[in-house]
Amino acid sequence: MSHRLISLFLALSSMSLIVHTGLFNEVKLVSSTLVLGFLLIAAYCVGYVLSQWGLPRITGNLLAGLLLGPYFFQYFSAEAVSDLSFLNSLALAFIAFCAGGEFKIEGVRQHLKSILFLISGVTTVVFFGVSLTVLAISEMIPFMAKYNFLTRMAISALFGVIAVARSPSSAIAIISETKAKGDYTNIVLSVTIVMDVVIIILFGIVISFCQVLISNSGSIDPTFFLDLLAEIAIALFLGFLLGKSIVFLIQNVKMEFPVVIIAVGFIVIKFSHLLGDYLHEVHDIGLHLEPLLMCMSAGFTIQNFSKYGKIFLSKMDGVSLPIYVAFFAITGASINVDILKSGWMLGLVIVASRTLMIFIGSNLSGRLAGDSPKIYKNTWMGFITQAGVSLGLLTEIVRRFPEIGVPIQSILIAAITLNQIAGPIAFKFALKKLGETNNR
Repeated sequence: MSHRLISLFLALSSMSLIVHTGLFNEVKLVSSTLVLGFLLIAAYCVGYVLSQWGLPRITGNLLAGLLLGPYFFQYFSAEAVSDLSFLNSLALAFIAFCAGGEFKIEGVRQHLKSILFLISGVTTVVFFGVSLTVLAISEMIPFMAKYNFLTRMAISALFGVIAVARSPSSAIAIISETKAKGDYTNIVLSVTIVMDVVIIILFGIVISFCQVLISNSGSIDPTFFLDLLAEIAIALFLGFLLGKSIVFLIQNVKMEFPVVIIAVGFIVIKFSHLLGDYLHEVHDIGLHLEPLLMCMSAGFTIQNFSKYGKIFLSKMDGVSLPIYVAFFAITGASINVDILKSGWMLGLVIVASRTLMIFIGSNLSGRLAGDSPKIYKNTWMGFITQAGVSLGLLTEIVRRFPEIGVPIQSILIAAITLNQIAGPIAFKFALKKLGETNNR
């Protein structure tokens, strides 16, 4: 550990010399390349040191990005973080491929009853529990108090649907770090991955009702749900074709395929966004393919419909460390502390309500599914973390409802930040408690 502490001290000293001694006139003039190198070294060292104290590495990566970023010690500016945002797309593509690759039909079949009960039970309890909590205190929330009961109920449902979202990226990072294997690991990972699809459907349904109640935009379009299901089906099918294409590359092209796969994922993300914009602007067609769903489907295809699944995961795991360090460090640096300050009290209420509902839902679902007590009493700790999907859905809420979207965003960013810090700690603790970790 001493070597990492020395490296961290040297990195901080060097960056302080550059940033705070006049060698550069302003922090923003520090290049993005320098910021990335500094973040990788500092976040890796902090993550390693915290891991020696039993905390997850990604918690250290997040805290390093948050503390060293533009809102605390200001080693680099918000503009530098924005310039590095493309790395998040690369990392998310990588994580989506890994998520699909970890999703094995054999493991799902073995725990199918538990997975179905948890998905339905926890989703229902969390959505209605958090929604009712927010509705109960809605008259004490300044921006909600002026609306009638039905509108406050619709706004509360937006809080509820965001509370349902999980973080496959964090779950996979913890599992990769601890080399975890076992029934508990399989159940939590399977539920978390499937929830990425469920949350897209649930969010689409909820926001369409809210559009009517909040914006008075008329009746719900009955074709909306069919369009949503069609988009998901198309994304899954295109992901299947992408997976088969990657298998062909593995078979016939000698290459370092993790690098190529990450590049392919990045292209898929950009292509999906460009295609959606083109169809909307030129042909007035509202087709929005979810690129991460395509990457997950591709990873699932490689794992379950080829003989290269084990090799695929092994190769991806070999390059995972710098990707996770960069992703979570940049995520930490991107947290807007000003927004966090404005919404932390209500965010804390949301966190407490959500955690309680996850605990109740997972316990009840586990009992009904016939799981062993050691599983269902600890499942809730694997479902706390939130990250990318939640933030993406928040952006859509702000776009749809500008007037109420900003205060909702400030509250939920505070809640998501707290969940993102506490969740990995709880999940790693549960894995150790159940004896499913294999590296420490």
